[in-house]
Amino acid sequence: MAGLWASHQPVAAMFSEKLISLLQTFSKYELNRFRKFLLSPYLNDQEDLTRLFDVVNEALRKDEYALAKLDKQKVWKSLYPTQSFDDAHLRRLASDLNQMALRFMVEEHRNQNALSEALELQKVLEKPDLSKHLNGVERRIERLLAHSEGKSSDYYFAQFQLHWNIFSRASKVVATTGYAEKLSSADFFLECYYLAQKLKLYIAWLLYRGFRVTEHEVPVMPGFWEYLQDKRFADIPLIRIYRKVILCFVESEQEIHFQEMLKDLQQFANEITKSDLRECYYMAQNYAALKINQGKTEYYRKVFDIFNNMMEQEILVENRQLPEAVFKNVITVSLGVGEYEWTEQFIQRYSEFLPVNIRENARMFNLAYLYFYQKNYDKAIEYLRDVEYNDVVYALGAKSILLRTYYERGEMLALDSLMDSFRNYLRRNKVISKNLKREYNNFIYLVKKLTTITPQDKKSIASLRRQISETSYSMPKNWLLKKIAEIEENQKSRGTG
Repeated sequence: MAGLWASHQPVAAMFSEKLISLLQTFSKYELNRFRKFLLSPYLNDQEDLTRLFDVVNEALRKDEYALAKLDKQKVWKSLYPTQSFDDAHLRRLASDLNQMALRFMVEEHRNQNALSEALELQKVLEKPDLSKHLNGVERRIERLLAHSEGKSSDYYFAQFQLHWNIFSRASKVVATTGYAEKLSSADFFLECYYLAQKLKLYIAWLLYRGFRVTEHEVPVMPGFWEYLQDKRFADIPLIRIYRKVILCFVESEQEIHFQEMLKDLQQFANEITKSDLRECYYMAQNYAALKINQGKTEYYRKVFDIFNNMMEQEILVENRQLPEAVFKNVITVSLGVGEYEWTEQFIQRYSEFLPVNIRENARMFNLAYLYFYQKNYDKAIEYLRDVEYNDVVYALGAKSILLRTYYERGEMLALDSLMDSFRNYLRRNKVISKNLKREYNNFIYLVKKLTTITPQDKKSIASLRRQISETSYSMPKNWLLKKIAEIEENQKSRGTG
């Protein structure tokens, strides 16, 4: 076998994909910081790791082509030009550098969290001869807690850690001043942390149960809900809000819970973290979606108001990133309530926060969607031509808009042709789920029925309206119902005439 392999030209083996994929996530600033990290003799005693990093870093700062050319032989020659290739040694170096990169990420995260660092230091300084240093650190922890962004569950856990550390130290000398007070405080903050986390998990289960069948539960101990009524927790913002969220889904018919939840979100917006506030607004949207699916279309306006609040409070975008799904939902809702000018401004302003690889596609598609709503069908078709259909979501969305556009323009030949090609696309595509194929096929069928129904056939119109009403809101249900109403209105106009 050795002779057989020796007779062929060796294939260049790609250098450590695991290491490169990790370092690719680093910004230029982080790459510079990581090199300083490697240069510290205390942290890294292998000079070869720094040299290996320099080789990879040079390729990272060029382009994908430079990375693709980074094979094992070339890396080895850059490190050891006079030595024979040793694959095991190079793999060990790559593994060590990967571990150093992970350690760097942990250190950077710790350095960015002054509170966690101070709490660790509090434990380290628990020695009799370091009391002055310890007192200074504990005062710093209290200042950090007092000026924290908001009271998240992490805030309560940090409060527990502070008081627990003081209590643990005091427990060795029971006569210590404030012993019972610290014990009580530690217990209270631990309860706040536990209750907030437990309620958040319970909400996640309720939301999951809303759209998936599951045998799993998030159980609560007997008396749990009664215990939450304790006045000690009445002014804990997260616990109060989470309780309202749960009531929204458990007693969904009582819409007063939703109104109270939104009121609390406004009232306590500055007392909880932006991350928690963002999550709570998304929970509110889930409730509104439930109501919309029940036919209460007035909740579209409520969702629009929620998005507006999120933008005003600057929590829609996180770390200059906006999830594509959120971008799409905002546009769908704003178009649904007729806020066309607002929608255009949103697309132009917020598309820059989308991932680079889908940014232009999302912008063009959603502008086409906007022009369809504005009945500017020529422009809608023009923009749809620039949408890349290699993404199934955009392909389905674009075909759906085109179907409606041809119907609105009365281009029945183009409509029939598109319906046939759309069915073929759904049949041949292996990525689209069976449920989604069923929904789109049903949509095509309903559009076809619209083109064949006669205004005089009231029985068929009533049957079609019933079929449309039974479809989900993932399809253009409102548009279908509007078209039925127009057919009926035209018949009335003819009768009157």
